[in-house]
Amino acid sequence: MGELTPEIENVRPDGAIYDLIMSVDPAGLTQEELLTFAIVARRLRASCEYAELAALAQVRDTTELAMAIKVAEPALAKAQETAAALGSHPALAERFRGGDVDLARFSAVQERTRHLEDPAQVKEVDRVLAEVAGGLTRSQLCRKTTALVATADPEGYERRCTKAREERRVEFSPLPDGMAKLMWTLPAAEARELFQQVCADAQGLPADGRTTDQKRCDVLMERVLGQRKEWNVRTFVTVGMETLMGLDDEPGQLAGYGPIAADAARELAMRGRWRGIALDEYRRAAAISKNTYRPSTLMKEFNHVRSGGTCTAPGCSRPIEEHDHITPWPGGGTEPANLQGLCRRHHHVKHDNYSVTRDADGTTHWTTSLGRQYSTQAHQY
Repeated sequence: MGELTPEIENVRPDGAIYDLIMSVDPAGLTQEELLTFAIVARRLRASCEYAELAALAQVRDTTELAMAIKVAEPALAKAQETAAALGSHPALAERFRGGDVDLARFSAVQERTRHLEDPAQVKEVDRVLAEVAGGLTRSQLCRKTTALVATADPEGYERRCTKAREERRVEFSPLPDGMAKLMWTLPAAEARELFQQVCADAQGLPADGRTTDQKRCDVLMERVLGQRKEWNVRTFVTVGMETLMGLDDEPGQLAGYGPIAADAARELAMRGRWRGIALDEYRRAAAISKNTYRPSTLMKEFNHVRSGGTCTAPGCSRPIEEHDHITPWPGGGTEPANLQGLCRRHHHVKHDNYSVTRDADGTTHWTTSLGRQYSTQAHQY
């Protein structure tokens, strides 16, 4: 194997790749070489994770293995459940073996498809995911998998969502240094609405030395104590007209979360204002325009719908916080084709030393400071 050049970033991991990575001192690499090193090392690690799972699927005595590798036996039993999915998801497993998908993403798919009983449905989900998984983050892959499962088995998905509501709870865990963690598990729509409101409350506070996280914590306590009562945020849900009318049970899309059960989507839609959204032939939100710098409220709503409520920078799954002109205004108009929703960090990064272009089909290309290009597509409904 030769040098750390971009050409080896998509090479299937093997012994030569391992030898190369282990023989290099990262401290002596350029920024370009470090990027290649990290990509190749990550693919190599994923391939090794696949090999470990493949072996674990054949292990009969997990007690002895747990003793040998110093891992709790229940954790090994859970890993064996994931290992069993290598057989039921052969196409995705092959991507896993080649380092295109890591353990975290493969495990997320296994967790979200384990309730599918029809082998034909599992096979179709596996086929679709294998085509796209390598280009998705774990959060994006979770949403894609959930959507495919909900579409393949809408009745089963509705049943599981109804059952999951019964498991809502609040848990307390002590932490060091006089702190504790309070974990609240509740339906996604309610959690999303509460989080949006807490963020809005915190954002409305003056600068006083507290971090954003500290402000969110403080305003949530104020709400629990009844010191704040007004609600001034909106939660976006996108749902098909047939589903809205009760003619089918296709899942809705909760902005900033992903697919939710049809009943939950209908309930949210009944409580809010409606907007009609036309889709193009690729099932992506299709348009409106304005001749001023600031996007209208309607345009911001459209941006949320087109992106599924998350930042459109490649690999990012943070909620949209700001709206950016891809081509700076007034050279670029304030219209959907020239607007993208970004988190605050990626908005600043884009204006620092990154450049962005968008194709006619909605595909957005980011060019980094190293001259590399990464792409992201509009959310598909």
